[in-house]
Amino acid sequence: MKAAYFRGNDVIEITTAPKPVPGPGQLLIQVAGNGICGSDHKILPTGFKRIPGHEVAGTVVQQGEGCETPIGARIAAYIPLHCGECVYCQRGAGNLCRNRAGLLGWSTDGGYAEHMIVPDRNALRLDDAISFAEGVVLLDTIGTAGHAVRLAMSGPTESALVVGAGPIGMGALVMLKAMGVERVYVSEPSAWRREKAAEMGAVAINPFEVDIIETLHDALPYGADIVVEAVGSHRTIWQSFDLVAPGGTISIVGEYWGRLELERPKGDWMLNDIRGIRSFYFTIPEFYENQQMVLDGRVDAASLATHTLPLEQLRAGYDLFQSGEAIKIIVEPNEGSSC
Repeated sequence: MKAAYFRGNDVIEITTAPKPVPGPGQLLIQVAGNGICGSDHKILPTGFKRIPGHEVAGTVVQQGEGCETPIGARIAAYIPLHCGECVYCQRGAGNLCRNRAGLLGWSTDGGYAEHMIVPDRNALRLDDAISFAEGVVLLDTIGTAGHAVRLAMSGPTESALVVGAGPIGMGALVMLKAMGVERVYVSEPSAWRREKAAEMGAVAINPFEVDIIETLHDALPYGADIVVEAVGSHRTIWQSFDLVAPGGTISIVGEYWGRLELERPKGDWMLNDIRGIRSFYFTIPEFYENQQMVLDGRVDAASLATHTLPLEQLRAGYDLFQSGEAIKIIVEPNEGSSC
């Protein structure tokens, strides 16, 4: 089968790999689409020993022994390799499984290939009215962002600020609006993404042209009830404490892999009942809630899938991602497939 490997130094090799065979409890899927993710971009310079890709939707073409998902089923792949038995898994929170064996596309070969192995318990069924592109968007873009928003909305929420309008930030914007938050501000340097955010109902701010703290406080004197930090940098995480209202919540959903140190005068934030949340992925019940929101017309998932490319153009896809002129880019490994 055709597959992509990250060889290091930003080199992507499209080559052939053995077609995998599903074992007990495993499904073989034909990959319809895999979303380009910023976390994958971080391993381009270093290289990666497996086939990468973890935002995957496709069709079941072969079953291993003991599988319940039928051949021909259209699925999205839930990435935590959860045990299915612990207290967290029993309530659908495989993202919190303490026996987790890793993540699909990280601990296993992923979706930048024509075929991929997915555990049966990780197969999220797609409604027939949901496209594969929407299935991909329902994973990291809406699923991860929606989980962060749900956790943050523990009290009255009239306003929100999303820091960063990449795929996760745009997913947060869409979910905040769908959940009834009227005043949503987005801080984003890319003019293209600011325009898209404005089309989706946000007040878009360029933090490179104005002082984001002064500008937000001019509009919201006490700050935003929720700040969704979707960049994943020390600077923007720290800045979030100056942007959230007393009694508000900071939801840190951007991937930050370094050491985090915060220091502010105690009157600025320590005495203000600020809640900080670091969330990971989403629960399985949330996936189906979000899918129903798409079916009901409350969430426009299709609009977040802005570009589709063949596997051979994966390198160009990462360049497009870095340009800031895309939201979710979907790579199609199989010729003739359509998300």
